[in-house]
Amino acid sequence: MHYVLIGNSIASTGCIEGIRKHDVQAQITVIGDESYHCYARPLISYLLQEKTTVEKMAYRCEEFYEKHKVKILSNSKVSTINPTKKDLSLADGSKVGYDKLLIATGSSAFIPPMKHLERVKHQFTFMTLADAKALNEALTKNSKVLIIGAGLIGLKCAEGILKKVQSIEVVDLANRILPSILDEEGSNRVQAHLEEEGITFHLQDSVAQFEEGKAFLASQKVLDFDLLVIAVGVKPNVELAKNAGIEVERGILIDHQCRTSCADVYAAGDCAQGWELTTQTRRMLPLLGNAFMQGECAGANMAG
Repeated sequence: MHYVLIGNSIASTGCIEGIRKHDVQAQITVIGDESYHCYARPLISYLLQEKTTVEKMAYRCEEFYEKHKVKILSNSKVSTINPTKKDLSLADGSKVGYDKLLIATGSSAFIPPMKHLERVKHQFTFMTLADAKALNEALTKNSKVLIIGAGLIGLKCAEGILKKVQSIEVVDLANRILPSILDEEGSNRVQAHLEEEGITFHLQDSVAQFEEGKAFLASQKVLDFDLLVIAVGVKPNVELAKNAGIEVERGILIDHQCRTSCADVYAAGDCAQGWELTTQTRRMLPLLGNAFMQGECAGANMAG
């Protein structure tokens, strides 16, 4: 038996542990497109604040993979899945066969259409360790940073860079910050605190267009900036599954056992659209805890 996991992620970590509870001998291969082992992405803002290190961000210790007899293919990208032949084609031209497959490709930053965005030389997202490092290298004490998005990603970014820059301005279409996780009172309290720290908010507003160093808002405001961070949300990485003929809506559709519509193929994490008990519908839940539990469920059923 050969288990192959696409994505060296939180969901994959859960899957490894789920498999090994039932099968301690079979081969497990994890294919990841980053150079790092699985790490806790919510900690990247603390890395910028120097409150943690890359080593401390690891989701599991270095010995985890050796202990669980896992082969890691880092800096490797899967190009296609062939469910009929049960193999994967990698970007370097090699192939990897599988008996049971987990798709844990996660999500990517969503970049909304904004006029003349291509004219902004210094633009960043804030999803990965590489994103955080690139942003950190570009910052100076004189940087004027514009963040598009007052959700969790945008405000974690603001938190991480606040003491490193001259100013931070945040633009969002919503009428309050963190609307997906806080009620109105909570939003108001957090916003007041962040404003005291020096962050300026432009809510119920959006960027109509960019010119070099300037953002023209729908409200007619003009904001000067040096660095742009786009943090308006995420989109699930479903292209591999979709191109393989696996059923996809917003995410890869999975059942209670994390099975996809394709035999011996499972999915978990931010790319998966799973069953949500309270609403009795399939929903996207891009949360760390959910990714781990879905991965663990998938692993147990793959080995079961």
